[in-house]
Amino acid sequence: MEFDEKGSAVTEFVMVATPLFLPAILFFNALHSTASEEINVSHIARQAVRAFATSSDLQMGHTRVKYVLDRFAEIENSNSRVSGGKYGFTYNIKCGAEKCLTPGSLVELELFRSFEVNESVSDSKSRKANAIARTYVDKWREMPNLES
Repeated sequence: MEFDEKGSAVTEFVMVATPLFLPAILFFNALHSTASEEINVSHIARQAVRAFATSSDLQMGHTRVKYVLDRFAEIENSNSRVSGGKYGFTYNIKCGAEKCLTPGSLVELELFRSFEVNESVSDSKSRKANAIARTYVDKWREMPNLES
């Protein structure tokens, strides 16, 4: 009497591989979310420092940075299926000159953002992404109003 064991290798593979692959898939999904968020923060930091460095005065520069961050949050909210707030940005600006917007001076913007990574195995975990972007104020532009 012969037994037909056709398909038992496939069954064994599924039974052994599923518990091994599931955590790997969850890990790579969380890694992808974190890397994607860090790339977004890096792009936004570059745009924000450009907006600041091309402004006419410091107050206008901060207004422009906040505008860039708010527009990104709006776009991200409109593309998201879930409404909610993971969109808190904070930033620091450092200047390489005594007056921040003097032609030729280096402007550095450090952008921070907290976000949550949803993992199916456990509760959401709060993470932070940060990026530093630098640019020079155009040497050939008119002198800005530095009284602000």
